Amino acid sequence: MGDNMKFKNPNARKIKGSHLLLISCAYCKEPTLKYQKVGNSGLIKMYNDRILEGNIDFSKYHGVLLCPNCGEQVAIRYITKNDRKEAYRLHHSTFNKKKIRD
Repeated sequence: MGDNMKFKNPNARKIKGSHLLLISCAYCKEPTLKYQKVGNSGLIKMYNDRILEGNIDFSKYHGVLLCPNCGEQVAIRYITKNDRKEAYRLHHSTFNKKKIRD
């Protein structure tokens, strides 16, 4: 599961001390993307440069992240206030996460 990711994120960079999460749609269970998470806190937002790959073409601008399988909205794009970085705020109960190996 998760090996069918079609698009690499051109903005991605390797984050030291992170672990990989497989993010999937809560509605249809379709794996959507692989994300590098730092720390053990809850997943509230995803920085664009930590998204490694997914079923979404990251070379294009996305105001929202939609599940490529069922079309449900998973997250909305915004610029963080403190560090002015592009991130996606996840909608509660619209995604599942699973820790995976590289």
